[in-house]
Amino acid sequence: MVMPNNITNDMTHRQRILAAIRGEQTDRLPWAPRLDFWYRARARAGTLPADLRGLGLHEIAGRLGAAVYATIPDFTTCPNAERNRTLGMLSWADCPYEIVFDGVDRRIEKHGREIVTEYRSPAGCLRTAEVWTQEMLAAGASVSWITGHAIQRPEDFAIAGDIFSRMRVVPRPERYARFRQAVAEQGLAVGHTHGASCPLHLIMKELMTTEEFFYALADHPAAVERLCEQIEPVFAAIRRIVADLPAQVVYLGANYDDGITHPAFYRKHLMPHLASYAAELHASGKYLMTHADGENRRLLPAYLETGFDIADSVCPAPMTRCTIEQLCDAFEGRITIWGGIPSVLLCRDSASEPDFRAFVDKLIRDRTGRSRFVLGVSDMVTADAEWDRVLYIGEAIDRAALH
Repeated sequence: MVMPNNITNDMTHRQRILAAIRGEQTDRLPWAPRLDFWYRARARAGTLPADLRGLGLHEIAGRLGAAVYATIPDFTTCPNAERNRTLGMLSWADCPYEIVFDGVDRRIEKHGREIVTEYRSPAGCLRTAEVWTQEMLAAGASVSWITGHAIQRPEDFAIAGDIFSRMRVVPRPERYARFRQAVAEQGLAVGHTHGASCPLHLIMKELMTTEEFFYALADHPAAVERLCEQIEPVFAAIRRIVADLPAQVVYLGANYDDGITHPAFYRKHLMPHLASYAAELHASGKYLMTHADGENRRLLPAYLETGFDIADSVCPAPMTRCTIEQLCDAFEGRITIWGGIPSVLLCRDSASEPDFRAFVDKLIRDRTGRSRFVLGVSDMVTADAEWDRVLYIGEAIDRAALH
């Protein structure tokens, strides 16, 4: 194959991904599957393929000819001293910031797989709980399930607000430097800000059940608004720290759904925060990524209005109502898709071999030679995925690059 003048045949994975995000042509389709769930589950069960045993994720990605996935952190590496899962303040070994408290007593107890954490401040006590079930461990999950939310009564809003007002965010840029050095040219070391796009999103996702959140938004709007105001300085500090990192791509926000975070809700509550952060990053020549792994069909126009650059873990039909063609048409030339292969297609019980190959072959054929697309598995390669199907994807990319 004769390559166009502006395409090289020796791009690194990092160069290839960045070129795709910039709208430039690449030597081949960038390929960056998220393997950590599959890896943890298989390693725990002793069912890793024989030739992969003893290898780390970076080495396995190399065997695939794929980029190292360096977007969503491995939260299982969170130091115990920084464990604030039930407040929605997730941490991990390479987190570029650290949350510390002034005047809050934190007590942690373990009862089997359940972890109970109490936060005591002068305003009162929040008793929270989280659990790791056998099913979650078998699936390779990286984040526990909250069984006792921080806000369960109207008076808990004021207590939570006092606790958040006593948080300090300490920059730890050396952690990102270590992370970026480890990833090197094998992938793109994304600067991870937070899985909630703003304080209201945090309350909705982590501090309350979804049902109770919407009741509170209707019945206690002043309390919700006041808590958002008290959380905002924490978010602002985190956004500043991550924006100042030498990361070309920064991640903020995750888990939208056109039935729950419906277009009107998204535009009113979430979009302003994402849009302002996108503008801030663009002024520094950086790109904003957000994790759009849910039902996106009715949100597509709002995404385009927001101005973010990369839609991470985009999942098409048959797992959602939106086809891959609809997603590509909507985003063409404006938003980079990272994802595209529904995880169920890698599972033998969910899709036949001909159906799997037909989907993959068409997608790779359609996107090869075009920019703003990084191939991945949405949301991740699951524990029951067949390794031979993961291998097939890389082989199909190689074949397409030769034609």
